[in-house]
Amino acid sequence: MDLPIQLKDTVQHGNSRYPFAVHETIAIAEDMLMLYLHWHEEAELLLALEGDVVVRINNNTFHMKEGEAAYIEPYALHACYKAKSDTCHLLALVFRPEVIAPAREPALYEAYLAPVKRGQVRFPAHLRKEVPWQEHVIRLVRSTMPYCTVPYDRSDLALRGILYEIWSELFLNADSDLQPAQATSRLQPALEYIYENYRFPITISDIAAQVNLSVSRFSTLFRKAFHTSPVSHLLYYRLHRCTILLLSTDLTVAEIAFSCGFDNLSNFNRQFRERIGSTPTAYRNKGREIREQQTMLQTERNRIFETFIPSSDTENPTSYTP
Repeated sequence: MDLPIQLKDTVQHGNSRYPFAVHETIAIAEDMLMLYLHWHEEAELLLALEGDVVVRINNNTFHMKEGEAAYIEPYALHACYKAKSDTCHLLALVFRPEVIAPAREPALYEAYLAPVKRGQVRFPAHLRKEVPWQEHVIRLVRSTMPYCTVPYDRSDLALRGILYEIWSELFLNADSDLQPAQATSRLQPALEYIYENYRFPITISDIAAQVNLSVSRFSTLFRKAFHTSPVSHLLYYRLHRCTILLLSTDLTVAEIAFSCGFDNLSNFNRQFRERIGSTPTAYRNKGREIREQQTMLQTERNRIFETFIPSSDTENPTSYTP
């Protein structure tokens, strides 16, 4: 998936010497939107300290209850929407995975980081309190909260230690939370067909044909593997692409709707309102406003933190050489 540069997070997460950061946010719902759609080069662990939110990571959407967490891969588009309350207290631990296994440690890198980068090991996106090892990860993320206001040089060793323990739990338990590889592999051509052709009028028969299955059999397997129907997945993907264009381009709403496979503007507006919670224009305006406000707030926090760090460490704050 091409990532619009306009949606890249402008917030600084650590610097060259300290490639991690802890952020605390009180997210207030604007219609349904709480945290704007964006991406960054770092991985992120997002914890709901208070309140529930709906989290979207690329094409995956789930309800994250209070006390639960989400793992967000580097370069993943993600956003938060209102679930129940109008506000949610969030804690984010953002870090470059290379801090776990730098390239200068080839054995460590090949054993614990390279498989994740190659997609051979995938971590669960939704971390729940009911699963013992996931509850441990959640507690570890929560333990980083005091470091929101601690200068980097005073939290360096503590945060590295916590990150090592978190990564160990995620890595050692990854396989038990993955969907059956055989099922997802069988359906992969169908997913790729959706992602490549969502702009055009395609049917479920067209999609099922990509994996040589009847519509009935394909729909059953798809729902079992992805917990949604093919029709819903296609619709949500089209809406997902629309939200990206709304925040990253100046195209009109009609141009965006037609370019993402909707052939009727009124139907698009209705589907968008029902599933996103606002009109497309309101989503565009609120998303840009929230993004600007949060960027300004975090920029000020980073400016304060940098007063504690030698200038040589902040000359190139976004680069990290393992």
